Amino acid sequence: MQKIPLNLAKPGMRLAKAVLNEKGLVLCGEGVELNDALISRLSNLNINKITVEGHPVDTGAEEKPLEEQIQDLEKRFEKVKSDPLMKMIKSIFEKQIRLKKTVT
Repeated sequence: MQKIPLNLAKPGMRLAKAVLNEKGLVLCGEGVELNDALISRLSNLNINKITVEGHPVDTGAEEKPLEEQIQDLEKRFEKVKSDPLMKMIKSIFEKQIRLKKTVT
């Protein structure tokens, strides 16, 4: 799942999350396939970002090196490092980071 600017949305992409207005009302449901008319309608409703399935858009953001990602993870979990549940969650995140690096 990837959050993208609406101006990068293309017909055929599928919403991974419902699109809500500023009052929290659903404008477009999860799983809906985008088309030109729907993208235009969302733009007219001042929707700036949507969440789509997969990672179809290269946003140009550079990914941090593995070591830096692990250091960031350590910092995020520093205050809860004695909590067994949080240790388990941190371990899961670390495995995912390492797995993602081996796949790419």
